[in-house]
Amino acid sequence: MPMPKFTFFAVEKGNSTLVEFDNGINMLVDCRETSSRPTPIEYLSARIKKLDILVVTHPHQDHICGLAELSDFYRPKHLWHCGRYFKPQPVFDDWSYYEKMRTGGFPYCTPKEVHAGVTCQIGSAEVRVLGPTKPFLEGTPEDVNNNGIILSVTAGNPKVVLLTGDTQEQWKAVDLRSMRGASVFLASHHGRESGFCDWVMNTIKPQRIIISDGEPCDTDATAKYEKFAPVSTTREHSIVVTAAVVEATVA
Repeated sequence: MPMPKFTFFAVEKGNSTLVEFDNGINMLVDCRETSSRPTPIEYLSARIKKLDILVVTHPHQDHICGLAELSDFYRPKHLWHCGRYFKPQPVFDDWSYYEKMRTGGFPYCTPKEVHAGVTCQIGSAEVRVLGPTKPFLEGTPEDVNNNGIILSVTAGNPKVVLLTGDTQEQWKAVDLRSMRGASVFLASHHGRESGFCDWVMNTIKPQRIIISDGEPCDTDATAKYEKFAPVSTTREHSIVVTAAVVEATVA
């Protein structure tokens, strides 16, 4: 069974992952623009001509920066969002654009709130939404992070790729059994201590871990992740994962 092609872009601190399914559908999970890396459009235009699904795990700036320019260029057909309202202070342009998309303000894009239990078939792959749970978690130190989208993409056993957003306390509400033996695990919250849990890693037992991050900070947990599986980071290059190539670095 063909596995989608995953590209984890080097975007410094933040997430941006392109999933190219075998039926031609393209999905981008989160969007991040920085001054030191190519723009999202520059990254994507070298790889795809259309964008079908834009997933915003949660509307923090390091997950939606560059979204307005990207969406004006590609006009994605669908937006998947977590459904939990959050207003930053101060408000920034990409968040305002995201809110307009989320509330159906663009005729070219259909918004959809997704939560745990939603599944769909895209080509040969099954896409499962593992979080957020409903009702939303409230009263955690980081409610926005803890109500974000967690995706599982499966195409053949055990080719499972987990995209975790900035999950922290949300792990306690997620069914970890469906994650066991994941081929690739995108470390939560850019590999920070806040997203790392020993019991989560012991339960999932991933085969490979990817950290999407820039220069390590004081709370970097790379060394802890390395105790569980080989770790790769996007600190120098983007990373590509396919069925034929477990990992390749690209510019």
